Amino acid sequence: MPYYPKSQIQVDLYTKGKQLRVVSSKKEYIGYYWKTSKGGYFSGRNPYDGSPVDLEIIPITPASKFNTKVYEKGNEVYNSIKEVDPSQVLLLPSYVKPLPTKDDYTIGNFTRFFTKRNNENLYIETSKKIFNKIKQKNKSYDYNSYLAFSLSWKLTGDKNKVLSANQNTVLIIEQKQNIKGLGLYLKNNYLEFYK
Repeated sequence: MPYYPKSQIQVDLYTKGKQLRVVSSKKEYIGYYWKTSKGGYFSGRNPYDGSPVDLEIIPITPASKFNTKVYEKGNEVYNSIKEVDPSQVLLLPSYVKPLPTKDDYTIGNFTRFFTKRNNENLYIETSKKIFNKIKQKNKSYDYNSYLAFSLSWKLTGDKNKVLSANQNTVLIIEQKQNIKGLGLYLKNNYLEFYK
């Protein structure tokens, strides 16, 4: 484990559960942990307590700040039982897995779209359509609770340069938007979709 100055870590933290999970297995983590100033979470009381395991924050299911019922598209039975009227509720951004096209690989990059809940580090990768609705303050969406942003993701080229370019893009977005944790949301996988 590399050396960490005391000013760069918080040690002897404890979770009773429902906060962190093991990155590799996605199993809930209960016990002592420590974290770095860059947002990394690790098992143990400190960097020298056994063999630290990478941890991540368990994503929280978004809920509207208005305490409204959330309309679930395609789930008419649930909506009927809960008496949800789609015209009376706000839609929330939903996760959409991006899939680069052959043209994107020819060009060498593609655009990824994200939303982040304003009052917490809850990121959701989404579609261009949902991104545009949040950006354009579409009245059917809870746009007041979310920041929408996009980034250009490198797909091809020298592996080290692609990794560095994508990592730098994430850091620039975090600084420009004054946000933290996007790299963690992406699991620091800066070679995702690389060919």
